[in-house]
Amino acid sequence: MAIIRPSAASSYLLIMSLTVSFSDSLAVQPSSAASRLREMIKPTGANVADAGSAIALPGVHDALSAKIFKDAGADALFLSGFGVSASRLGEPDAGILTLSEMEDAARSVVSAAGGRGRSGIPVIVDGDTGYGGASNIRRTVRGLAAAGAAAITIEDQCFPKRCTYAAGTGVRVVSRDQSLARIRAAIGARDEAAHEDGNEVLIIARTDCRAALGLEEAVERCRAYEEAGADIVYAENLQSKAEYLKLRESLNPSTPMMLAQVQLAPGEDNVSGDNQKLHTVAEVGEMGYSLALFGVTALQATVQVLQSTAANLLTSGAGGGLLEGEAAKQLASFPELKEVVGFSKLERFEGQYDVEA
Repeated sequence: MAIIRPSAASSYLLIMSLTVSFSDSLAVQPSSAASRLREMIKPTGANVADAGSAIALPGVHDALSAKIFKDAGADALFLSGFGVSASRLGEPDAGILTLSEMEDAARSVVSAAGGRGRSGIPVIVDGDTGYGGASNIRRTVRGLAAAGAAAITIEDQCFPKRCTYAAGTGVRVVSRDQSLARIRAAIGARDEAAHEDGNEVLIIARTDCRAALGLEEAVERCRAYEEAGADIVYAENLQSKAEYLKLRESLNPSTPMMLAQVQLAPGEDNVSGDNQKLHTVAEVGEMGYSLALFGVTALQATVQVLQSTAANLLTSGAGGGLLEGEAAKQLASFPELKEVVGFSKLERFEGQYDVEA
């Protein structure tokens, strides 16, 4: 039998073709959550008006809420410090939650959102103030990146921070120089996370100063963050569409930006105390913003349903314990509950193997 040996040239061409094909597949499907998020929010034109549509960014507070939103088709998720403090501790968003608790929550949420592979969706994690000085910010960024965060927000509030919408004009922020120092420390930690730990992550620079110091200061801080090299820039609690447009126009069109809103219940006054209009995802995109954050909508829905269920289940009428009428309609069926938490997937896997404990 004749043995055909490939020439060195043909072997080289085969290796190169495989390398190009592999590189092309990576280009189509970025390997890290951070790079996938970067591709999602990349502006499509040179002008703000060409920015394209925004991505809906639902806030989640635990692994179950993350899994439900992923299964519903979310492109990315935001792990809210407000939500984790509420669901894990039953406490307000007031600097009570620790970094280790947030890291633990991030790991479970990233896993529920599909993990760190290409099947997972990017999870942005609330890094609050960075939990202290430069070394604390470094540990926050590298720790959350190791937990699988695609991006981390770092804000300019004084510690202990408060939810900006809850604090209103009483929000306390550090000086512009100190806020910029925080962002520079976070960027330095971002680079260490990539080069030393192999964990790519984006930094979202956030200012909460609008209510206390005014729009101009918010704009100047965002400009400084952009110049420092933040990957995404974000000003919390601006007061009108005109303010959001002014901020957007004050920055480079190529800088991705995020816009956050708190959903109002029917008949509820705006949390900012004015007549600020809430915007759809499409409207957020038309204003030139890449991410439309609805940080606590899922938590608001959870609280409403749990309160209603508790009131009905504990009622003394008809003996209590059983939900009836409209209250019962809020319940998922037991098969639905099993499907959401993954029983069918687990049973399919177990069915392939005859393993006894």
